[in-house]
Amino acid sequence: MKTVRAATPMAAVDAANFTVEQGQPNVVTLVGLLAPGGFVDGTGDPDVDALREVLAPRVERLAALHRVPVESGGEWRWRSVDPDLAQHIRVIRPEPPTADGDASTALERTCARVVMTPLDTRRPLWEVLLVPRVAGDRCGMLFRLHHAVADGLGAEAVVAALSDPLPAETPVAAGPGPADPAAPGRRPFVLRLGDLVDQTLAVFRRRVHSKVLLGPLGATRDVAFLEVDLASLHEGARRLGGTINDAFLAAFGRGIRAMLVAAGEVPPATLPVSSPVRLARSAGAGNATGVMLVEIPVGSAQGDPRSDGSVARVAAVTRSEKARARAVGTFRLMRSPRAARFLMRFARRQRAVAAIASELTGPAHALRLAGADLAAAWPLALLSGNVRVGALAVSYAGRFRVSVQTDGEHVPPARVLADAMADALDRIAAQGERQAERTG
Repeated sequence: MKTVRAATPMAAVDAANFTVEQGQPNVVTLVGLLAPGGFVDGTGDPDVDALREVLAPRVERLAALHRVPVESGGEWRWRSVDPDLAQHIRVIRPEPPTADGDASTALERTCARVVMTPLDTRRPLWEVLLVPRVAGDRCGMLFRLHHAVADGLGAEAVVAALSDPLPAETPVAAGPGPADPAAPGRRPFVLRLGDLVDQTLAVFRRRVHSKVLLGPLGATRDVAFLEVDLASLHEGARRLGGTINDAFLAAFGRGIRAMLVAAGEVPPATLPVSSPVRLARSAGAGNATGVMLVEIPVGSAQGDPRSDGSVARVAAVTRSEKARARAVGTFRLMRSPRAARFLMRFARRQRAVAAIASELTGPAHALRLAGADLAAAWPLALLSGNVRVGALAVSYAGRFRVSVQTDGEHVPPARVLADAMADALDRIAAQGERQAERTG
């Protein structure tokens, strides 16, 4: 029997995430491949009862996994309820092979199906879905958490808390610390006000003319995954004048170009992409994200990120835009449900943002879940408003992994974008590999 506890107020920035749930469930999804071991047998089949038994005490300690939303008279609150693990941790079927030459994997097709399935708001807003034998002897796993409960970084923290304790000798890489809460105060008020006005006005500027990238969202999604060596990408990006995130955005531009060409559109020189920025988290809030708009080069047909300067050009923009986004703080139109409703009315017709791209820093070591190693992990992008293309990346256990998500009805297959993006990232990483060979 469920235990119901007293309701507590919900932060306005979290409640806003229920308002924007239009076009696709507003759910943060982390995807993984579990190697045989622990509750996963040698063929990739999971013992779901064994997993529930291991996770039960861990779930009990995590308040985020006990929250049910309650709305009354426009006011949102959280009610704490004990979750039924038989409902929240379960096995699902993988998508079967397709007969039309579709190059996507079973895991990619399964993810494309699941991302369009809403969470039941009568229960705590999370689930762990297990996909048997989805990649050889690997078991797929999809951890889903509603965006109102936590953003991508918060979801990563929950997954880490559900994972097995690390041995004492395991080194833990220091990821980026929280944004300095005092940073906005270092800028004069008139400059911060100017940043705020410019950020707000930016979403009303009509700049994107593509009929492929922007338009009404269809009812299906397409998903593709790619990955590259993390250390080589880091060194290659550094040698080209940027960071891993700059290399990611530059490669995203190459992927968008390939998609536009496949759709018969002439690619422009640049396109504006919305990229979230990590902020200091307010007490009690599950979301703390700013927004920067980055003009990414789409490039020429012969462009090569090692020689066309695209990484350095992106870096020049992100250095200033990231500082401005942190100075402004949470995007003004996502600070409350009322503001978010206005944002969504506008978002279905906006022409200021062509696509969405975000990059996260994950753990340097491989996590383990009930004795099974999490051999690979990807976060899944979200589509909303009229934006039909998104990419989300994470560094995890020595690899840089990217998921691409697209509107399955109105744009070319996600694999078109992913393959071009993978080629660009491989070229940047090769720059770093050559440097390692010379210094080695």
